[in-house]
Amino acid sequence: MRHCFHVLPVVLLLTASAASAQTTYRLGVRVGGNLATTSFKNYSEIIPDVKNSQTFSSIFAGQVGVVFEAERGRFAFQPALLFSQKGTLRKQLSTYTVAGTSYEIRREGETTMRYNWIEMPLNFTYTLPGTTGLQVFAGPYAAVGVGGRAVSEVTNSTNDPNQSVAVPTQRYTNKIEYGSSNASPRFDAGVNFGLGYRKGPVQLQAGYGLGVINLYNNRVQSGVENGANRVFQLTGTYFLPLN
Repeated sequence: MRHCFHVLPVVLLLTASAASAQTTYRLGVRVGGNLATTSFKNYSEIIPDVKNSQTFSSIFAGQVGVVFEAERGRFAFQPALLFSQKGTLRKQLSTYTVAGTSYEIRREGETTMRYNWIEMPLNFTYTLPGTTGLQVFAGPYAAVGVGGRAVSEVTNSTNDPNQSVAVPTQRYTNKIEYGSSNASPRFDAGVNFGLGYRKGPVQLQAGYGLGVINLYNNRVQSGVENGANRVFQLTGTYFLPLN
């Protein structure tokens, strides 16, 4: 009987330790914003005798979806299913010098490209010891393209006083199409990483998404040798317990 009294505290201690290390499951709703652009390398050999240049800058877009969390101690696994919009603001300039003269024909274009993705990030988070909720996170993501729009405005001009431009300014909207024969691939993938803050059921994260898939299949059509998604992300998630 005395042995039972000696063993009982040990059993209770082990049970308490196991209970404190149990995995907690939660489901959350996430909303956030993206500051998105693409890396790029110009493809200049499109039309002979035409000088081409282009630059890319960021656009604001959004994301929304659901997050599952499995938390054990300071570690958590957070797969998510999101609708996330990415893209870029692309400015192009093409200059053609008329043969035998110093006159130029210029074509300036500005296109806002918004790609719609169904994205699945698989993030691992760690809560730093000695803090009041500061976290670091990282993990891969995969995404499939589900649509989008490219809105363009093109201005044509010339410094030749004997010539006129038939259509000075053109505005048009194109639907982004995906596939191996189009300029945009159907699938994207990469890694996310960043910092977060957790207070009760609320989690705030500031991260960066680094795409590794070339977004431009057709370099002649797109004028880009290669380019990938680059996205700053600011998100908020509210979790509800599942166990």
